[in-house]
Amino acid sequence: MAEASSPGRKSTKTHSSLSTSSSETGPASDAGMTMATSRIDDGEENVPEYQIVAAIDFGTTFSGYAYSFASNKQAIHVNKNWGQTQGFLLHKTPTCLLLKSDGQFDAFGFEAVSKYNELTEEEACSYYYFDRFKMKLYNNKELTTDVTIEDANGKPQKAVDVFALSLTFMKKHLLRAIGAHLGYEAHPDTVRWVLTVPAIWDENAKQFMREAAHKGGLIEKPNSEQLLIALEPEAASLHCRNLPATDFVGYNDSSGGGKPSFEPGTKYLVVDAGGGTIDCVAHKIRKDGRIRELFRATGGAWGGTIIDRQFQNLLEDIFGQEFMSAFQQEYPKDYVEFLQDFEIKKRGECESIRVSMPYNFCNYTHGGASVQQAIKAFAAREKEKTEGGDGSTSGADVKFSSGKLVLSSAKVSALFKDALEQINQHVESLLQKPKCKDLSSVFLVGGFAECGRLQKALRDRFGERITILVPEEASLSVVKGAVAFGHDPGAICQRICRFTYGVGSYLPFEDGVHREDLRVNSDGMDLVKHIFQTWAEAGEVIGHNEIWRETYTPIINNQKGIIFEFFRSSNKKVQYTDEEGVEKCGFLVVEMPDPTGGRERAVDLEVIFGGTEIKVVGYDHTSSTRHETYIDFLSA
Repeated sequence: MAEASSPGRKSTKTHSSLSTSSSETGPASDAGMTMATSRIDDGEENVPEYQIVAAIDFGTTFSGYAYSFASNKQAIHVNKNWGQTQGFLLHKTPTCLLLKSDGQFDAFGFEAVSKYNELTEEEACSYYYFDRFKMKLYNNKELTTDVTIEDANGKPQKAVDVFALSLTFMKKHLLRAIGAHLGYEAHPDTVRWVLTVPAIWDENAKQFMREAAHKGGLIEKPNSEQLLIALEPEAASLHCRNLPATDFVGYNDSSGGGKPSFEPGTKYLVVDAGGGTIDCVAHKIRKDGRIRELFRATGGAWGGTIIDRQFQNLLEDIFGQEFMSAFQQEYPKDYVEFLQDFEIKKRGECESIRVSMPYNFCNYTHGGASVQQAIKAFAAREKEKTEGGDGSTSGADVKFSSGKLVLSSAKVSALFKDALEQINQHVESLLQKPKCKDLSSVFLVGGFAECGRLQKALRDRFGERITILVPEEASLSVVKGAVAFGHDPGAICQRICRFTYGVGSYLPFEDGVHREDLRVNSDGMDLVKHIFQTWAEAGEVIGHNEIWRETYTPIINNQKGIIFEFFRSSNKKVQYTDEEGVEKCGFLVVEMPDPTGGRERAVDLEVIFGGTEIKVVGYDHTSSTRHETYIDFLSA
């Protein structure tokens, strides 16, 4: 199959949502072939009305779900009984998966943690235990459905299977909850599913989650519109802007009103502080009540897990890297239990932290040194450093007491230091942007947002300039907002395009205009290949469900199909697909089985974007065949 051809061109673009338009006329085609381009704002989604919207917040450290019915969209239900059999009553469950030795599902969440901790060391080595595996998708340029991830013992499994099995569990648990609420089993076709992902994730990671949802049984086809991908800070934005003042931690409204003011024209920042990433978006409320994105989402891997890594580094400083590696290999489940206790304790309000050490750890020796001896030796080293004036914390900041590792307030603050500094610096850089000049407030949401140290750090740094608003249930802001998004995907009506996107094409060659090295001859026609035909530019404001349409013709008479190759670049202006910084990001194959008409045949390409995913449709007029999919970023 040959690349898409566009030998003659007459194009018009219309942005009805932005009230702007432009037109251009290209070279006449020697063969008389024409290509029409249009850009419109589709506005409303032509999708079925779902009776139920069910959202799954698949987090790095904890996961949960929420749902509501079309008959009462504002009444959002969440599961409040996670971990009941383990003595907990929580809104979320750990993102942990336990598989049997043959790779079959065993347990997820609190049950997986409990079962794994009850296994003997020999049994634990034959099972597969995965936790915090969501971050494997972050910034992974080589991500495909064949990529593998390692469990706690270093044994690999296909990542898509790990995610799919986890989503299958969440789906079944959620449908049981809906059934209990209704008194009967809901039909799967009546449920619109919403999966949350960080806004800073790449397109291939979003598609990976869609593939996992398909394999996990949420949808029958990968490109089904029954599943929506919601961006986490956007979802939180939809939830928080409608909350009353009483639902924000310590909110003080001097004006005496019942809720913070979010009138049309109001600008605010959303800082979604999760376990893995910090996601930031800036929004402005339009006159119609919908939301416009002010600049593309930004952030980084500065979530709560960075503090967990600092704790692991501290353990290596105290006991030595060989000691910790040997213990992890010999007692993998105890190692996991140790880290999980710190994960829970770091969220508390106490200044100091007492981390429970497993029995096997307390009695473990390696290289002739016991745990208590290692802690005493570390304290002595730290004391010497303190007396030497190198700025380190005191040796008294780490102690052993009754089977617990006791960390002083100063030592805990040191563990948080890097994460808080990076978050503060990033928020500062955003507030300096001209578009944030009159920004009124910041929504701090996500599981990490419930940490008092993070709240204090932001208020100390920015409290005199802007209002820091933390919802009472900050960890549920995303999943509740995802339900609202599922009912009204157009609520975020304008987004900023992250890249310049386009399709590879051919045009009639023009001397002095096109590169000579790209000249090719096809059936007597001189063409230029590798043309980057832009459908959206980086930094451009895109309306929800805007559609870019184009008609293409084959470059040879008996061509049996067209491969549309899609490209992107961070550069605003791009002319050729082989320029530096241009990368292929997907493709679509449109078959043309009927050669009748030769080069006069036409294929329409339609790109629907401005949402959280990019959808493409190809239509062959001669055979009346239609191909519809989301861009395949995993096979690019």
